[in-house]
Amino acid sequence: MTVQTLDPGEINILIVEDEEDVAEVVRHFFEEEGYNVSVAYDGEEALAKANRKVNLILLDIMLPKIDGFEVCRRLRSRIETEKIPIIFFSAKVEDEDQIRGLMLGGDDYLTKPAAPARILAHAHAVLRRCGVEQSSTLQVDGLTIYEDEFRASIDGEDVGVTLTEFQLLLYLVRHPRRAFRRRHLLETIWRDAMMVTERTVDAHIKNLREKLGPFAENIQTVRGIGYRFVYDRDDAYDFGREDAPTETA
Repeated sequence: MTVQTLDPGEINILIVEDEEDVAEVVRHFFEEEGYNVSVAYDGEEALAKANRKVNLILLDIMLPKIDGFEVCRRLRSRIETEKIPIIFFSAKVEDEDQIRGLMLGGDDYLTKPAAPARILAHAHAVLRRCGVEQSSTLQVDGLTIYEDEFRASIDGEDVGVTLTEFQLLLYLVRHPRRAFRRRHLLETIWRDAMMVTERTVDAHIKNLREKLGPFAENIQTVRGIGYRFVYDRDDAYDFGREDAPTETA
Protein backbone atom coordinates (compact mmCIF):
# COMPACT_ATOMS: atom_id res chain seq x y z
CA MET A 1 0.00 0.00 0.00
CA THR A 2 1.28 3.47 -0.87
CA VAL A 3 1.49 5.74 2.16
CA GLN A 4 0.66 9.39 1.53
CA THR A 5 1.88 11.80 4.21
CA LEU A 6 -0.36 14.84 4.53
CA ASP A 7 -0.84 17.63 7.03
CA PRO A 8 -4.42 17.97 8.38
CA GLY A 9 -4.80 21.12 6.29
CA GLU A 10 -4.35 19.01 3.15
CA ILE A 11 -7.02 16.48 4.15
CA ASN A 12 -10.60 17.00 2.97
CA ILE A 13 -13.44 15.50 4.99
CA LEU A 14 -17.07 15.28 3.89
CA ILE A 15 -19.67 15.04 6.65
CA VAL A 16 -23.02 13.67 5.50
CA GLU A 17 -25.59 14.43 8.19
CA ASP A 18 -29.16 15.75 7.92
CA GLU A 19 -29.31 17.12 11.48
CA GLU A 20 -27.70 20.54 11.18
CA ASP A 21 -26.76 20.86 14.87
CA VAL A 22 -24.96 17.50 14.82
CA ALA A 23 -23.23 18.35 11.55
CA GLU A 24 -21.99 21.69 12.89
CA VAL A 25 -20.64 20.19 16.13
CA VAL A 26 -18.70 17.52 14.24
CA ARG A 27 -17.53 20.05 11.64
CA HIS A 28 -16.26 22.30 14.43
CA PHE A 29 -14.10 19.61 16.01
CA PHE A 30 -12.58 18.48 12.72
CA GLU A 31 -11.82 22.09 11.79
CA GLU A 32 -10.23 22.61 15.21
CA GLU A 33 -7.82 19.83 14.27
CA GLY A 34 -6.97 21.69 11.06
CA TYR A 35 -8.94 19.62 8.52
CA ASN A 36 -10.83 21.03 5.55
CA VAL A 37 -14.49 20.14 6.05
CA SER A 38 -17.59 20.25 3.87
CA VAL A 39 -21.11 19.13 4.77
CA ALA A 40 -23.92 17.46 2.82
CA TYR A 41 -27.41 17.33 4.34
CA ASP A 42 -28.97 14.61 2.19
CA GLY A 43 -27.94 11.66 0.03
CA GLU A 44 -28.15 13.46 -3.30
CA GLU A 45 -25.94 16.30 -2.07
CA ALA A 46 -23.45 13.75 -0.71
CA LEU A 47 -23.13 12.08 -4.12
CA ALA A 48 -22.68 15.48 -5.75
CA LYS A 49 -19.95 16.60 -3.35
CA ALA A 50 -17.99 13.33 -3.23
CA ASN A 51 -15.04 13.48 -5.64
CA ARG A 52 -11.37 12.52 -5.95
CA LYS A 53 -10.30 15.34 -3.62
CA VAL A 54 -12.24 13.94 -0.64
CA ASN A 55 -10.04 11.90 1.74
CA LEU A 56 -12.71 10.68 4.17
CA ILE A 57 -16.52 10.57 4.39
CA LEU A 58 -18.45 10.47 7.68
CA LEU A 59 -21.82 9.07 6.57
CA ASP A 60 -25.17 8.98 8.36
CA ILE A 61 -27.63 6.28 7.32
CA MET A 62 -31.08 7.81 7.84
CA LEU A 63 -30.84 10.58 5.24
CA PRO A 64 -33.44 12.40 3.12
CA LYS A 65 -33.77 11.49 -0.58
CA ILE A 66 -31.17 8.67 -0.62
CA ASP A 67 -30.21 6.74 2.51
CA GLY A 68 -26.63 6.19 3.59
CA PHE A 69 -26.51 2.54 2.55
CA GLU A 70 -27.43 3.44 -1.02
CA VAL A 71 -25.01 6.39 -0.99
CA CYS A 72 -22.21 4.02 0.02
CA ARG A 73 -23.17 1.49 -2.65
CA ARG A 74 -23.15 4.17 -5.38
CA LEU A 75 -19.84 5.65 -4.20
CA ARG A 76 -18.23 2.22 -4.33
CA SER A 77 -19.54 1.72 -7.88
CA ARG A 78 -17.95 4.93 -9.22
CA ILE A 79 -14.28 4.84 -10.26
CA GLU A 80 -13.54 8.30 -8.87
CA THR A 81 -14.98 7.54 -5.42
CA GLU A 82 -14.60 3.77 -5.01
CA LYS A 83 -11.58 4.04 -2.70
CA ILE A 84 -12.63 6.96 -0.48
CA PRO A 85 -12.66 5.77 3.17
CA ILE A 86 -16.19 5.79 4.63
CA ILE A 87 -17.15 5.79 8.31
CA PHE A 88 -20.83 5.14 8.94
CA PHE A 89 -22.09 7.35 11.79
CA SER A 90 -25.61 6.40 12.77
CA ALA A 91 -28.12 5.96 15.57
CA LYS A 92 -28.90 2.50 14.14
CA VAL A 93 -27.22 0.14 16.62
CA GLU A 94 -28.48 -3.25 15.43
CA ASP A 95 -25.82 -5.77 14.40
CA GLU A 96 -27.46 -6.33 11.01
CA ASP A 97 -27.17 -2.61 10.18
CA GLN A 98 -23.50 -2.54 11.11
CA ILE A 99 -22.83 -5.72 9.13
CA ARG A 100 -24.71 -4.33 6.12
CA GLY A 101 -22.74 -1.08 6.24
CA LEU A 102 -19.41 -2.88 6.34
CA MET A 103 -20.46 -5.35 3.63
CA LEU A 104 -21.40 -2.46 1.33
CA GLY A 105 -17.87 -1.12 1.64
CA GLY A 106 -17.80 0.95 4.82
CA ASP A 107 -14.41 1.08 6.54
CA ASP A 108 -15.78 1.64 10.04
CA TYR A 109 -19.09 2.03 11.89
CA LEU A 110 -19.71 4.43 14.78
CA THR A 111 -22.98 4.59 16.70
CA LYS A 112 -24.54 7.80 17.98
CA PRO A 113 -24.07 9.44 20.36
CA ALA A 114 -20.27 9.53 20.27
CA ALA A 115 -17.92 12.02 21.89
CA PRO A 116 -16.06 14.17 19.33
CA ALA A 117 -12.72 12.83 20.58
CA ARG A 118 -13.90 9.30 19.76
CA ILE A 119 -15.00 10.34 16.27
CA LEU A 120 -11.62 11.97 15.67
CA ALA A 121 -9.77 8.89 16.93
CA HIS A 122 -11.69 6.64 14.52
CA ALA A 123 -11.09 9.08 11.67
CA HIS A 124 -7.34 9.11 12.36
CA ALA A 125 -7.25 5.31 12.48
CA VAL A 126 -9.20 4.87 9.23
CA LEU A 127 -7.05 7.43 7.41
CA ARG A 128 -3.89 5.62 8.49
CA ARG A 129 -5.27 2.22 7.47
CA CYS A 130 -6.16 3.62 4.07
CA GLY A 131 -2.71 5.01 3.43
CA VAL A 132 -3.08 8.63 4.51
CA GLU A 133 -0.37 8.84 7.14
CA GLN A 134 -0.36 11.40 9.92
CA SER A 135 1.89 11.75 12.92
CA SER A 136 1.05 8.92 15.31
CA THR A 137 3.17 10.16 18.21
CA LEU A 138 3.51 13.43 20.08
CA GLN A 139 6.73 14.24 21.93
CA VAL A 140 7.09 16.74 24.77
CA ASP A 141 10.59 16.36 26.17
CA GLY A 142 10.53 12.89 27.77
CA LEU A 143 6.74 12.53 27.50
CA THR A 144 5.62 10.53 24.47
CA ILE A 145 1.98 10.02 23.47
CA TYR A 146 1.30 7.10 21.12
CA GLU A 147 -1.97 7.85 19.32
CA ASP A 148 -2.16 4.45 17.61
CA GLU A 149 -1.65 2.56 20.87
CA PHE A 150 -3.70 4.79 23.21
CA ARG A 151 -0.86 5.00 25.70
CA ALA A 152 1.76 7.42 26.99
CA SER A 153 5.25 6.99 28.39
CA ILE A 154 7.80 9.09 30.25
CA ASP A 155 11.44 8.39 29.40
CA GLY A 156 10.34 5.04 27.95
CA GLU A 157 8.34 3.96 31.01
CA ASP A 158 4.63 3.39 30.40
CA VAL A 159 2.44 5.82 32.36
CA GLY A 160 -0.56 3.46 32.60
CA VAL A 161 -3.31 5.92 31.73
CA THR A 162 -6.93 4.85 31.25
CA LEU A 163 -8.65 5.46 27.90
CA THR A 164 -10.42 8.58 29.20
CA GLU A 165 -7.21 9.91 30.75
CA PHE A 166 -5.41 9.27 27.47
CA GLN A 167 -8.02 11.15 25.43
CA LEU A 168 -7.95 14.03 27.90
CA LEU A 169 -4.15 14.25 27.83
CA LEU A 170 -4.02 14.00 24.03
CA TYR A 171 -6.62 16.73 23.59
CA LEU A 172 -4.83 19.14 25.92
CA VAL A 173 -1.41 18.45 24.40
CA ARG A 174 -2.70 18.93 20.86
CA HIS A 175 -3.99 22.39 21.84
CA PRO A 176 -1.08 23.86 23.84
CA ARG A 177 -1.51 27.01 25.94
CA ARG A 178 -5.26 27.08 25.31
CA ALA A 179 -7.49 27.07 28.39
CA PHE A 180 -10.57 24.85 28.20
CA ARG A 181 -13.64 25.04 30.37
CA ARG A 182 -14.60 21.87 32.22
CA ARG A 183 -17.92 21.68 30.36
CA HIS A 184 -16.11 21.86 27.02
CA LEU A 185 -13.81 19.01 28.03
CA LEU A 186 -16.79 16.93 29.18
CA GLU A 187 -18.60 17.40 25.88
CA THR A 188 -15.44 16.62 23.92
CA ILE A 189 -14.14 13.57 25.78
CA TRP A 190 -17.11 11.94 27.49
CA ARG A 191 -19.73 10.10 25.46
CA ASP A 192 -22.55 10.81 27.94
CA ALA A 193 -21.51 14.28 29.03
CA MET A 194 -24.98 15.12 30.38
CA MET A 195 -24.80 12.20 32.81
CA VAL A 196 -21.66 13.36 34.63
CA THR A 197 -20.67 16.52 36.50
CA GLU A 198 -17.79 18.89 35.91
CA ARG A 199 -16.12 17.43 39.00
CA THR A 200 -15.52 14.34 36.89
CA VAL A 201 -12.99 16.38 34.91
CA ASP A 202 -11.26 17.45 38.12
CA ALA A 203 -11.01 13.83 39.29
CA HIS A 204 -9.47 12.68 36.01
CA ILE A 205 -7.03 15.60 35.95
CA LYS A 206 -5.97 14.72 39.52
CA ASN A 207 -5.37 11.08 38.56
CA LEU A 208 -3.54 12.13 35.39
CA ARG A 209 -1.24 14.47 37.31
CA GLU A 210 -0.38 11.71 39.78
CA LYS A 211 0.64 9.44 36.91
CA LEU A 212 2.62 12.08 35.03
CA GLY A 213 5.02 12.79 37.88
CA PRO A 214 7.26 15.75 36.94
CA PHE A 215 5.09 16.48 33.91
CA ALA A 216 2.08 17.13 36.16
CA GLU A 217 3.01 20.81 36.31
CA ASN A 218 2.52 21.07 32.54
CA ILE A 219 -1.22 20.62 33.12
CA GLN A 220 -2.22 23.88 34.70
CA THR A 221 -5.38 25.00 36.43
CA VAL A 222 -6.81 28.24 35.08
CA ARG A 223 -8.76 29.81 37.91
CA GLY A 224 -12.44 30.25 37.10
CA ILE A 225 -12.01 28.52 33.72
CA GLY A 226 -10.60 24.99 33.71
CA TYR A 227 -7.30 23.56 32.46
CA ARG A 228 -4.59 23.97 29.87
CA PHE A 229 -1.31 22.29 28.87
CA VAL A 230 1.95 24.21 28.45
CA TYR A 231 5.00 22.82 26.65
CA ASP A 232 7.65 25.09 28.09
CA ARG A 233 7.66 25.18 31.87
CA ASP A 234 9.27 28.62 31.67
CA ASP A 235 5.92 29.74 30.23
CA ALA A 236 4.07 28.59 33.35
CA TYR A 237 1.99 31.26 35.05
CA ASP A 238 0.60 31.32 38.54
CA PHE A 239 -3.03 30.62 37.70
CA GLY A 240 -4.10 31.15 41.27
CA ARG A 241 -3.75 34.91 40.68
CA GLU A 242 -6.68 36.89 39.34
CA ASP A 243 -4.35 38.83 37.00
CA ALA A 244 -2.86 35.69 35.42
CA PRO A 245 -3.29 35.71 31.60
CA THR A 246 -5.95 33.30 30.35
CA GLU A 247 -7.29 32.10 27.05
CA THR A 248 -10.82 30.77 27.00
CA ALA A 249 -12.54 28.23 24.77
